[in-house]
Amino acid sequence: MMKFLAKVTSSDLTKAMSSISAWDGKTRLAIENALQDSTKNIARGAKQKVAQRSGKLKKSIKTGFDRRKPEGLVKAKTPYAHIVEFGAKAHIVRAKNKKALSISAGGDLLLRKSAKIPARKGRPFIKPAFDAEEPKLISNMKKVLNK
Repeated sequence: MMKFLAKVTSSDLTKAMSSISAWDGKTRLAIENALQDSTKNIARGAKQKVAQRSGKLKKSIKTGFDRRKPEGLVKAKTPYAHIVEFGAKAHIVRAKNKKALSISAGGDLLLRKSAKIPARKGRPFIKPAFDAEEPKLISNMKKVLNK
């Protein structure tokens, strides 16, 4: 599971978010709604940007929202999502519990003590979706706070 922590860069918004408990119910609800809408938009953008082979990664993108903090979460629940987002260095995989690795190559079964895994370039999908939504989120927060 991937987890991204996005911090608001505007000092005014940071101060406002830290004093959220002091707001009246209507303002707090408007802030929560703005954050929840942005969380859904980030997930929608991530689903549009994600590289697709089988569609598993796209289907695994989910959102969560915690009204107590308030905090939105966009996550990809496949075990390889972080490799797609960030990429991976070249490395060697060695057999640990057995004498050899079994590798299928073109229908044949090969047995090897180790396998060289090539480097993979990252193909980000969550970070660009957040970057696209961040200005709208900040604008919406400012509108709510300036009322």
